Amino acid sequence: MEVVGDILRNLVGKIHFMVFLGKMPAAEIILENKEIIVDIKNPLIAIELGIEEFLSQKKRDLNMLKKIKRMGYTIRIKYKMFEVDL
Repeated sequence: MEVVGDILRNLVGKIHFMVFLGKMPAAEIILENKEIIVDIKNPLIAIELGIEEFLSQKKRDLNMLKKIKRMGYTIRIKYKMFEVDL
């Protein structure tokens, strides 16, 4: 988490990047100021990627979302017209 925290503290402006599983896009992640938006491109691929990531996480890293939110970031998950704030 320290690496993620260091990256988030040094980000300025707006950043976009895509997450792929193989050649299939899973999600676009947008960081703008103190807002993190995860725009799901393919829900099945995103779920598969999420399950793989969750199973590979160490127990101490499971609270990463809470730590990011404590840093002042808001997290929003989007898929087409649906949006959910975490």
